[in-house]
Order: sequence, then structure tokens, then C-alpha cells
Amino acid sequence: MQDNKNLAIGVLSITATILFAAFLIVTVLPTPQVQAIGQTDRGGDYIVVTGQFTDSSELVYVTDAAANRLHAYGFDWSRRQFILWDNHDLNRVFGKGGGGAPPNRRN
Repeated sequence: MQDNKNLAIGVLSITATILFAAFLIVTVLPTPQVQAIGQTDRGGDYIVVTGQFTDSSELVYVTDAAANRLHAYGFDWSRRQFILWDNHDLNRVFGKGGGGAPPNRRN
């Protein structure tokens, strides 16, 4: 009976040591940065696209096709949430119903 208890304690101790060592290795090694550049999805009137802003940050662009609006969201690491960076009226950008030529157009 004592031999079975000693064997169980030995196996559990070795398993705990291996798991602890694996935990230390995983937490100490730097993790690679993950980016999702150029991912696209569509649902109903919404089109969602990711795009690279700088070498270490990305933006999420959400297009509302029904309202012809484009919204750009970025992740604020200090607040740990997505924030609205900018939005545009696509009718005005493409010159539909905006009363004239699109901005930055040269004649």
C-alpha cells in the first residue's frame, strides 16, 4: 500500500515540475506580435476591413453601405478599448450629392 502511495506522489511531483517549467518558459519568452492586415468580412450593409496604420498598429474600417459612411476605429492600449478615429461621408468623398467635384480633384 505504501508503494502505491509513494509512486503516486512521485508521478504527481514530476508532473507538477514539468508543468511548472513549461509555464515558466511560456511566460518568459517574448510572444510574437499578431497582425491581421487585409482581412475582410461582410454582413448585410456592413463591410469590415483591417488595414495597417503604422508598423505596430492597425485600424479597423467599417463601411455602412446603406448610409454611405466609412468609420475608422483604432485600439487605444491605455484604455484597452476601440475608439473612433475618423469617419467620412462617402457621398461627399465620391462627389455624389455633395454639390460639386470630390475634394482634392484637380481640373
